[in-house]
Amino acid sequence: MTHIQRHLLAAVCLFFSAGVAAQYNPANGYLDAHFGKPVTFTSRDSSFSLGIGGRIQSLAEARIDPDNKSNNTVDFSIRRLRLNLAGSAFSKRFSYRIQLCFSQRDVASDNSVVTNNLFLRDAMLFYAPNKHWRFGFGQTKLPGNRQRQTSSGNLQMVDRSNTNALFTLDRDKGFWITNTNTLGKEAILSNTLAITSGEGRINSDKSTGLCYSLRSELLPFGQFKNNGDFIEADLFYEEKLKLSLGFVYSFNNKTSRVAGQLGEYLFNNQRADIHYFGTDFMLKKKGWSLTGELFRRISDNGISISTTNPSKANVVYSGTGLLLQTGYLVSKSDELSARFGSTTPDKRVSNYLVKVNEYVLGYSHYFYRHNLKLQSDIAWLQSPAQDILQWRFTGIVTF
Repeated sequence: MTHIQRHLLAAVCLFFSAGVAAQYNPANGYLDAHFGKPVTFTSRDSSFSLGIGGRIQSLAEARIDPDNKSNNTVDFSIRRLRLNLAGSAFSKRFSYRIQLCFSQRDVASDNSVVTNNLFLRDAMLFYAPNKHWRFGFGQTKLPGNRQRQTSSGNLQMVDRSNTNALFTLDRDKGFWITNTNTLGKEAILSNTLAITSGEGRINSDKSTGLCYSLRSELLPFGQFKNNGDFIEADLFYEEKLKLSLGFVYSFNNKTSRVAGQLGEYLFNNQRADIHYFGTDFMLKKKGWSLTGELFRRISDNGISISTTNPSKANVVYSGTGLLLQTGYLVSKSDELSARFGSTTPDKRVSNYLVKVNEYVLGYSHYFYRHNLKLQSDIAWLQSPAQDILQWRFTGIVTF
């Protein structure tokens, strides 16, 4: 090492030493940094904190149509690129959360009429007066199906199911109220009510109708380790059987979109009332996990025909969705998983929508739980319209 290199190395070490000393100065607060968790800055009196984290998911995907080779595709993409900001404000009773997204598949709207890009996924202010109640105001996920409630960074397969894609409530803007209580020695009951716009993340003209969503969760055998009822795969190894049961109801009054918070607008300024019912569960024990979801959507005014082009129709997916998914850790770092999903439209919309079955086998290697992992799965998507063989590979880092 040369004389100049030694002096340069000493200067760099001195710079970082000074920076760390300043960051951990008790007079100004402190910084906490660990891989897999946000970098958190906290004031000296702990009344204010700011956590900065994010997630990167790269994806390779190949799709093969056995009946038509011209439909075969191979693609590479950044599936998700997220930035998260969260912490407490003024006191620990007040907290906030912001999530921004930057990848094309995250930002692009699923509504062809809307031109605005959707960088903002979550923006919430919470107030928790005690351990039983929490009130929220802003934009975030609705209290819908379990797989949607689970962060995309905590999935045991490359992505969520086709059932989730068709039956999720997704995000919306409004008020959230959550109440949590202990029943007996260890059982926990939690209820969340959301009163929201019913139109999702996009800015749109709104009628007088709103969306009312309620989710109840019962944990009869007590809390999962590290909130594992919303983490797929039993990475924290539950010694005793743990069970979470969920029940969902949502009524979207006079919505303008085919899936309420998602999808194209109904033609002719048509409005639809959508009823959504569901139940789900999560079981875990000693490296094994099992998840199930059953959902039903009903709409009496969900078929919309274009007056300018009668061959075009935008339709509310009225029907039933089923999901079963299981996984087992064959080692501390390796998991095998399987999924079956089925979506069945009602007869009244069967001229526009078809039944789809999904069969998936997956493998995950966890370097550091869900925070650093490689995953791959192979799926057979079966429908009367088209059968597709799909292979995916992804790498995810969460910080």
